[in-house]
Amino acid sequence: MTNLLLVLSKDPHTTETPDLVLDIGSNAKEKGNNVSFYLIEDGITAARKSDFGNKLAAAQKKGIKIFADDKSVLSRALTDKLIDGVEIKEIGTLLDYIMEYDRVVWF
Repeated sequence: MTNLLLVLSKDPHTTETPDLVLDIGSNAKEKGNNVSFYLIEDGITAARKSDFGNKLAAAQKKGIKIFADDKSVLSRALTDKLIDGVEIKEIGTLLDYIMEYDRVVWF
C-alpha cells in the first residue's frame, strides 16, 4: 500500500487538471492506497461549496483526506465557504507531508 499525496494548485473552473487529479486519487484509493489531497494557491477553490466541491466531498466519503493551505484559504476569503471536512494546514505541514508520503505529485 502506498501513501500518495496529490498537491493541487489549479482552479477547477479554468482547467481540467482538478478532474484529472480527482480521477488519479480515486483510482489509487480503489486499489487500496492511502490518498490525500493538499490544495494550495488556486487549487483551494476546488473545495468551495460547488459542483466540484461535491465531488471532493464524495471522495472524502471514500476515505480520501483533503487538506488546504491556510494562506490560500485566507487570501481568497474562503474560510466559511469550504465543504465540510477540509483540514486547514499551514505551509510547513506540506513540507512535512512531502517528506513523509511515499509519493507526491504536484499539479
